[in-house]
Amino acid sequence: MPRERPTPAPFEDEELERSLNRYLVLGLVFMVVLVGAFIAYRVREPSLRADATAEQRTTYTALGKTLFAANCAECHGDNGTGGGAAPTLDSKEFFEKTTDAQIQALISAGVSGTDMPAWGLDYGGTMTDEQVRQLTTFLRSRQAKAPSVPDWRTGATAP
Repeated sequence: MPRERPTPAPFEDEELERSLNRYLVLGLVFMVVLVGAFIAYRVREPSLRADATAEQRTTYTALGKTLFAANCAECHGDNGTGGGAAPTLDSKEFFEKTTDAQIQALISAGVSGTDMPAWGLDYGGTMTDEQVRQLTTFLRSRQAKAPSVPDWRTGATAP
């Protein structure tokens, strides 16, 4: 007849098991809070991003206007309305034909064979890339109210 073997004591006592269960519950609660925080962030983020973009656009427009008055108005006229040999920048046709990247390239590198110098630091000018973006933002801000000037390339004055 086989002998009965003694049953070994449980590996973990009850106090240790309760302690582990507490940590498991705390971990689950933390995970739920974390998931809730991510959802709240995801819901709120688009409006925060839109507000920051609008604020940056407003700031860049103001800074760009100052830069334009100091560096560009002499040739392009006040606010780009023309009146000289340089192209009229405050024109519906100008805005329709150029992208922001093209405007930035024109400002940074200048236009060879014309009086338009390179303004970007990379091309020997005095403006940083940020200042070039500010000028571009200022010019683009005038697009909504820009008049039609079909011969904008010749510097015709905008009405």
